[in-house]
Amino acid sequence: MSTKLESANLDFDYLSQLYKTAPEKFEEIRAQEINDFIQSSPKERQKRLRGLQFQIDSIREINKNTPMKACVQISQMMHNSFDDMRHLLNQFAGNTDYFGYKNIADAEPHKNQEGEKKVLKFRR
Repeated sequence: MSTKLESANLDFDYLSQLYKTAPEKFEEIRAQEINDFIQSSPKERQKRLRGLQFQIDSIREINKNTPMKACVQISQMMHNSFDDMRHLLNQFAGNTDYFGYKNIADAEPHKNQEGEKKVLKFRR
């Protein structure tokens, strides 16, 4: 028996009602959709995605009686990952300050060689 659904059927209201009335079916569909997504990803990323999903599933299992705690821990995991990425980007940009925050009041306006302020043009 296949639980594969078209993405159009994966709307919030449907899934919310399914979770309330048939949580086992919801979990089956959730697992299948996650697996389908991982399978559709480039081969070189699939191992990392499976490891990440394992971590998420473990947090959910450990906190199965406190879903909000699981949500907070998964969210914290995501924020930590973004923070690590921000730190690396700052290092590549030559910013040695770990936090990478600059005081906007101290920022030097862009100037041309004559010391005049220069308007930066942005592509549309």
